[in-house]
Amino acid sequence: MDPVRGRSTRIALTSLFLAVAVVSLSVAACGGPAEADLAPPVRNGEDRTDGHGTVSARLGGFDGILAFLENAVVPAELGDPEIAPFFARLTESPADIEQCLAMLLDHDLGGGSPHFGALLADGHQCRSSMSNIHRGLAIPDRIVTKFILIAGQQAALAGVAQADIQEIANVLDSYRGGVRNK
Repeated sequence: MDPVRGRSTRIALTSLFLAVAVVSLSVAACGGPAEADLAPPVRNGEDRTDGHGTVSARLGGFDGILAFLENAVVPAELGDPEIAPFFARLTESPADIEQCLAMLLDHDLGGGSPHFGALLADGHQCRSSMSNIHRGLAIPDRIVTKFILIAGQQAALAGVAQADIQEIANVLDSYRGGVRNK
């Protein structure tokens, strides 16, 4: 595999699991409450600001979220021998997966990206069903948990505020059921 394609694959694979990841252990890994103690996820249309802008804005919007996935989360996740094999079964291009996930996170964290169905420059349309996206991957809950731990550690290392890590966890936790054991 050429180096550019290999890097893109690593980025996409980690991004795919980020949708599962920062969910509950990112909070627990950074000293927050356990998964059972998480507040209900923020739903579309609810206020997601704390008087200092949205979580998405504090993370740099779509561009900042995409860069974080590419530069921190993907390398850390792919460095784990239990997590990396799940990324070997992708059917979409890594770049498409990364962009769709970054848009999803941007939207759900208060940014302006479309939620689902966005048409990318290369013609790929982001899908709306986490169950369909993850079908056949058989991702066990313990791998989801481990992925979340690693992603939370990366967020803390990047200096993301605990409250923002909690918000990311809340949003991603709302997709957990569509990702694991499909």
